[in-house]
Amino acid sequence: MAETGDPGGREDAHRGAHPFRHRWNHNSEYYPALAGVVAGCDRVLDVGCGEGTLARYLSGEGHRVTGLDADASVLPGAGPGPSFTLGDAEDLPFPDESFDAVTMVAVLHHVDAPRALAEARRVLRPGGRLAVIDIARARGPRGAAAWVRYRWIHHVARRGTTHWEPGTRKVDPRLDGAATRRQLEAELPGAVVRRLPLWRYLAIWTAPT
Repeated sequence: MAETGDPGGREDAHRGAHPFRHRWNHNSEYYPALAGVVAGCDRVLDVGCGEGTLARYLSGEGHRVTGLDADASVLPGAGPGPSFTLGDAEDLPFPDESFDAVTMVAVLHHVDAPRALAEARRVLRPGGRLAVIDIARARGPRGAAAWVRYRWIHHVARRGTTHWEPGTRKVDPRLDGAATRRQLEAELPGAVVRRLPLWRYLAIWTAPT
């Protein structure tokens, strides 16, 4: 995976301006970047929404958002903003071509990734965008070197923030970076895949028109 040092424009923005500085973790660090990917999309599906932080953020940016999660214990109830529904990433309860964008954050390494990606493709309208942020397993000398580098970036990035972790289930990824890239390129032909600091990668795919 190609690497980029500042996908969210942090080099041009003051640390204190980050919208999730009071609810910061390695995923919420990249929520503004995800908002940029889905800019201009009306209906957005957030797969694996957990307690709804990203879904509410995207709703506040003007999108019509549906959040979906398989864990009823963390799924928010009815209220203003996004709608939330209980469901499985591998069997989405929506018709074909229902959404202009799909986001998936830290989901793929929990599920059967090819099935979940096939479902995301199915519910996307032609020209719609799929944005995935997830984690790959560190392996070998390159993985060890990246781990050391990311530890330094972690300490810099979290300055002035309050660390926060949602009460969602955590599992370790099985695939390393190379295997992850192969899988994404097989399931999402033409996707742009790049490694991010803080142990994450970003994949962006546009549905054929």
